[in-house]
Amino acid sequence: MLIGDPRTFAIECHHEPEGHHRNVFGRMCIHAAGKVLGDIAEPVCMLDVTAKHLKDTLLHLSRLDDPALSTLSDADAFNFLDRTLYLDDTRSDAELARDTERYYVFDFLTNGGESFDRTKSFVARSGRQIRLLFTDEADQFHSAHVPLALFEATISAFLSWIEHERGALMRQSNPQE
Repeated sequence: MLIGDPRTFAIECHHEPEGHHRNVFGRMCIHAAGKVLGDIAEPVCMLDVTAKHLKDTLLHLSRLDDPALSTLSDADAFNFLDRTLYLDDTRSDAELARDTERYYVFDFLTNGGESFDRTKSFVARSGRQIRLLFTDEADQFHSAHVPLALFEATISAFLSWIEHERGALMRQSNPQE
């Protein structure tokens, strides 16, 4: 299933029922401005993990417009967030904790499910635009600017699809209900 428009922002997802689980397993990736984040060929991924990351992103949209990032280019913003959240440096434990508290909200799908294991991604907001900043499996940097309304609508539709698929699994495992 393709939710959205891959030329701007879309989520490609396929449900692959796995045994008698209540979790939704399948394959997925993100399309943004013609670029792909994630590995659609990665089989039997627990999509609930990614759904949780995406739901959290929607909940924190108001925090994604940060002055520390607003003047940075997309590549510089990616490098700043990568350095701040994932690279070793000389900051004290207190500084690391402070920076993690402030900037972790910008993490998009890094560690967001098996489809995204070999990628790193961040999300930031500039007014009514979302900036997706990511490296693909070849470690090549990409960025895309997505209208906020489209970003929200696409993720919301994906979350609805996950709930629909979970409901179908529940009906299959409990046919009397």
